[in-house]
Amino acid sequence: MMLRYEDRLPGILIVDSDGEARSDLARAMGEQGWFVLTADDGEDALDAYRADGDRIDVVLVDLQLPGLNGVRVLSELAELDPDLPTCAMSANVSPYAASAFRRMSSTPLFTKPMDIRSLSFILHEMISPVGKR
Repeated sequence: MMLRYEDRLPGILIVDSDGEARSDLARAMGEQGWFVLTADDGEDALDAYRADGDRIDVVLVDLQLPGLNGVRVLSELAELDPDLPTCAMSANVSPYAASAFRRMSSTPLFTKPMDIRSLSFILHEMISPVGKR
């Protein structure tokens, strides 16, 4: 039996190579009512989505990942599931780079540190049946 979104906590996959930041964000999102999975690099993120994609409603990816960078992870996730809502985040993005990213991509970009309540609200809006229209 497949669970509907309304029957479970919304799921988020947080991808961040900074262990402390990843842990803090995971804890905070859990406190906001999210089922949280984490990955510390791009390959782990793709593996996590392949293994638990049915529990993941949205993915939040740091652009500054070593190896398979965040932009590439977002691209690979889009190939796996074109309908998967994804977001990017970064602590060290210049206004010019943020503007360029937003012009080239419809993926929302959040600047660290993030207001957790606002982030949670925006992500809920993105994954709600009304937000997906």
